[in-house]
Amino acid sequence: MYSRFLNFIFAFVLIFIGMIPAQAFELPKIKVMMLMEHEGFLMWYAKKMGFDKKVGVNIDLTILDTNGIDMMNRHRNDPSSWNVTCVTSIPLIVGSNQIPLEIIGIANDEANTTGIYVNADSDILKVKGWNEDFPDVYGSPETIRGKTFAFKNMTSGAFVLVKYLEIFNMDFSDIKVVDLSGKESIAALEKKEVDGIAIWSPETYLAEQKGFKIVTNADNIDSEIPMMFLVDKDYAKDNEDVVAKMLAAYMLSVETQILNPRSLTKEYQKFLRKHSNYEFSKEFCEYDILRHSVVPIESQLKIFEKKKNGKSTIQNLESTIVSSLMLLLYNDKDSDFAMTSKRVKNPRFVTDKYLKLAKRILTHLEKE
Repeated sequence: MYSRFLNFIFAFVLIFIGMIPAQAFELPKIKVMMLMEHEGFLMWYAKKMGFDKKVGVNIDLTILDTNGIDMMNRHRNDPSSWNVTCVTSIPLIVGSNQIPLEIIGIANDEANTTGIYVNADSDILKVKGWNEDFPDVYGSPETIRGKTFAFKNMTSGAFVLVKYLEIFNMDFSDIKVVDLSGKESIAALEKKEVDGIAIWSPETYLAEQKGFKIVTNADNIDSEIPMMFLVDKDYAKDNEDVVAKMLAAYMLSVETQILNPRSLTKEYQKFLRKHSNYEFSKEFCEYDILRHSVVPIESQLKIFEKKKNGKSTIQNLESTIVSSLMLLLYNDKDSDFAMTSKRVKNPRFVTDKYLKLAKRILTHLEKE
C-alpha cells in the first residue's frame, strides 16, 4: 500500500514536471562577441568547461577573426549583435560614438604580443638603443624616415606604431602608411611592398614563421594594451546579475591560466584550429599563453577603484591612450572622435559594479 502510494506520488511529480515549460529551467542568456585571440580563447574555454553554467548563466558566444572596429560597427548596425564584447582602447574611442557602453573589466594585456616587424635584411635592424631610455628597441630617425608601414587603422597595431615613432621624435608625417589587415600586412611585407608592419597575436606567430624580425613590442616602449570588456548599458540596466555572472565565468578561466598556464596549451590549439585556417604549433600556443598577462579579480577591483581625484587607475590609463592617439590623428575638437574621447575620460564611463558582483559570486562558489 505504502509502496503504491509512493509510486503514485512519483508519477504525479513526473507529470507535473513535464507540464512545466522548458524555458522555466533555462539559464539567462547573454550574447558575447570576442575576437579570435587569447581573450577570446579564455571565454571559449569558460564555455567549454561549463563555467558559465556553474555560475548560473548561458554565454551565447561568437568568435570572429576580425578587428575591434568591426566589432563596434556590428553593434552600431545591429545593437542586438552583442551584449558584451572585448576590444582595446582605439576601437573603443573610434567606434563607440553614440553607443551607450561601459567598461566593466579587463580581459588581458596585449603589450607583449603586439609589435612591429621588418624583413631580416632591413636597415632598421642595424641600429639598436638609439634612444637610451629604450635600449631594446631597433631603429633610428635615419633608418625609419620615408619607410612604408602597414597596419590596420585604428587598432592596437596603429597605437604601437604611434608610440614607436614618438621615441624617435617622429610621427606619421615622417613615414608612409598603408591600411591593411594583419594577414594582408604579412603578405605585403613578404613581397617587400612595405618596409614594416604593426600586428598582434596570433599574426605575430605567422610573421615569425616567415623569418620576419621584431623591432619592438608594446611592452618594450612602455605601452600597455589592455583588452577591455564593454557592456551595452541598455542591456545591463535590466541584467546586472547576468553581466556579473559572465565576468565570473571568465575569471574562472583566468584563475586556470594563473595556476597552470601550460595546461591550456592543447585547448588553445583546438580553439585556433577551429576559428582560423592555420595549424598553430604547441610551442607557439604555450608561448602565446605565457606572454599574455591576465589580471585576477582582486587586482582588477583595485585598478577600477576610484581615487581621491574621482578617477581610477584604469581611467587614467585610458585617458593617456586617448590623448596620445587624439593629439596625433585628430585636431578637430568638435569631431565625433573628440566627443567620444571626452566620454572615455569621464569616470562615469567606467564602473566596478559588475566586478564587485562577480567577486561575490566567486566567493560563494568557494564556500560550496
